Amino acid sequence: MSNILKKLGIQRAVRNEFYLRDKALSGDLVWVVTPSTVVVVPTEVDWTRTVVVELQTAAGEVHTWFSDEIASGNSIANTGDGTASIVSEILTIVNGRAEVVVSGIDGWDNTDTDTYTVTEATILGYTVSAVTSKETFED
Repeated sequence: MSNILKKLGIQRAVRNEFYLRDKALSGDLVWVVTPSTVVVVPTEVDWTRTVVVELQTAAGEVHTWFSDEIASGNSIANTGDGTASIVSEILTIVNGRAEVVVSGIDGWDNTDTDTYTVTEATILGYTVSAVTSKETFED
């Protein structure tokens, strides 16, 4: 960890920034999506859901110092007759956080699913593993 955390006169917010960056520089980086799973009733109407994506430490602290656009950082897949989509494959993270809207059209029957994926990324030379948010339609 950085010795700067022990220096007098440095404001708490600056210390926290260094603390989080030190964790990132040691490879403490994970994607977290909320919700990771959701179950809803089948529907014939168009719908949307919002998935929150955060770059966090293993302890759940958000890397607020991180802002970037990750090309091909998003993807969506679905099973069944409905069609799920996202606005862009580019994942735009601001202050360690993004919100991605997943939209569905056509009919969604029992056992249909849509799966939103934040793809694997390399940040500061470390691989951050992919993570998914899955929605299942069930009676």
